[in-house]
Amino acid sequence: MMQIDELIFYNREGDTRPIELRAGKLNVITGDNRTGKSSLINIVRFLLGAKRPHTPRGPIRDSVLWYALRAHVGQTRFFIAREAPSGDDSTSEAMLIIGDVTAPPLEELKANTSRQALRDYLGGLLGIEDNRNVPNLGQTRHALSASFVHSLIYCFQGQGEIANPDILFHRQNREWMRQTIRDTLPYFLGAQGAEDLRRREELAERRRELRRLNQRLRAAESERSAGLDRAGALIAESVDVGLLPEPLALSDLAEARGALADVLSQRAAVIRPVENGGEFDRLRSRRAELAAEVRDIGEQIRALEQFADADNSHAGELSEQHARLASIGLIPEEVDAAHCALCEQPLGELGSSARAALERAVGRSERRLDLARQDTPRIEKARAELFDRQRRARDEIRDADQALNALADQDELVRSREEEINLQSYVRGRIAQYLETSAEVGDRELDELRKDVAAKTKTVDELAESLDVDAVRSRTTSLLRNISRQMTTWAVQLGLEHAEDGVQIDLDRLTIVADTPGAPAYMDRGEIGSGMNWVGYHLTSYLALQRFFIEQQRPVPSFLVLDQPSQAFFPRDRETGGDLDELTDTDRENTRRLYELTFQIVQQLGGRLQVIALDHADFEDEWFAESVVQRWRGGEALIPRTWLTSGNPGSE
Repeated sequence: MMQIDELIFYNREGDTRPIELRAGKLNVITGDNRTGKSSLINIVRFLLGAKRPHTPRGPIRDSVLWYALRAHVGQTRFFIAREAPSGDDSTSEAMLIIGDVTAPPLEELKANTSRQALRDYLGGLLGIEDNRNVPNLGQTRHALSASFVHSLIYCFQGQGEIANPDILFHRQNREWMRQTIRDTLPYFLGAQGAEDLRRREELAERRRELRRLNQRLRAAESERSAGLDRAGALIAESVDVGLLPEPLALSDLAEARGALADVLSQRAAVIRPVENGGEFDRLRSRRAELAAEVRDIGEQIRALEQFADADNSHAGELSEQHARLASIGLIPEEVDAAHCALCEQPLGELGSSARAALERAVGRSERRLDLARQDTPRIEKARAELFDRQRRARDEIRDADQALNALADQDELVRSREEEINLQSYVRGRIAQYLETSAEVGDRELDELRKDVAAKTKTVDELAESLDVDAVRSRTTSLLRNISRQMTTWAVQLGLEHAEDGVQIDLDRLTIVADTPGAPAYMDRGEIGSGMNWVGYHLTSYLALQRFFIEQQRPVPSFLVLDQPSQAFFPRDRETGGDLDELTDTDRENTRRLYELTFQIVQQLGGRLQVIALDHADFEDEWFAESVVQRWRGGEALIPRTWLTSGNPGSE
């Protein structure tokens, strides 16, 4: 029976804000909006092992350094404290002191355990034994153990849950939570005992062993039938790449494996490298030299031909000039020095010098003509020698090309052989992998596997016959039916819709269903309407579950935190809560009846259930006034005004 004795908040200066709670009583914290009431559920969850407190940005985050609580389970009392993480960060550290202690000062707070160890301790303290929900055969989800975290599902109804017709349980809309509730609730109800768990786990283990054996048997049979085909394909590949000379006619797997082993035992071919790189380079260099020589000779021939053309042209001009002069008698056979060669007039004293000049001019012309005629044979001889050198160089280039091509063909053969050897190496690797990974399964091995499968199948069948896999579900349904009868009684007392027809918790849909004459009416389908009914059925179902857990001594904390049960009647945007004069007589009476029923049930359980209600409502009834432990109005809030640095008094 776990209940909370006190919540404590520490600020950075070491000041504390205690909120004392009464065990086994109805504890009402009433107040205005934005005073911090709705943050308490997440803070309590954080103190009991959650990753972060999920407080809103504002005064709580700005001022609280450590959160703490004092609580007890039976006669065991303990103190838990956890440092507030920065911003939206999480923390795995916690402080746990076992014993009846008062809240230590801030300087003595120091983490000494982890949040998981804290949860394990609290689960053990409650008596949560080793348990495991094993899914039925064919279901894919993993087995799940009910833990302390799962027990808290039945301890909280948040502001967005208690009047929400779409969900019934705390955090039900979280991922995987619906199936988690279905898997763990049978344990908390007591429908799933330790012996049932042991037998179900044994059956699950035997089924896993049987699946593994069947997989081995199928693999062996498949290997047996397909092994020869695989071996034959590898033998065919060996022939294609030259590892075997010809195909083998094989009808037995062992013979085929032996042939493949023989292929591996052969010595792998090795190519000796051909040392022709130096000769190739020499030939290529010599060819380049010859090509350059051919180009040089060609340039010399062209230059010589240009010279010959120019010389012939000059000789022709000289010969033509000489012939024209001779034709007009300017070049006589004998020169008359006394008369002019052009006009034949007497020269007088100039005759001797004119004759000498003319003779010199005629002599030079004749000598030039003779020289031009002598150049032609020499030029022709030089041209012939150059053409001969050019031909020899081209012949040598052709020989070099043939030698280079021969070397290239030799390299191509080497590369082709290398490719063949690479293919052989690839096939040899596949053969080695096949021989290593595929076992040679004989008839004896197959017979042994079949016998093992038959024996395991018999064991599983016998266990399944001795264990009714539907027994847990049947017991869960029966226990929920008993809880639903109590819930129906209280629903009738509250005057909830369809209560007279009988209502119950539907474990498949995780909702409330009313057994109306025409057809079942489901709350999550909108077939049960109005805020009073939604709040009423959430409240009665949780109170009925808690009463069952307590009376059957099940390992669930015996406290229930309700956030704003009256929200169905009070406006959501109000600034000051609790003014019942603003409500209609019907809404006022409905709110009072919800609290009065809760108070009565707590009284009936004689201190074994603690209810903490966070609400706007505030009644003058004596029983309600005695239940109020905190009244946050007129500036009072979770965070004291002296802690604040701004005018905002708190946060909802």
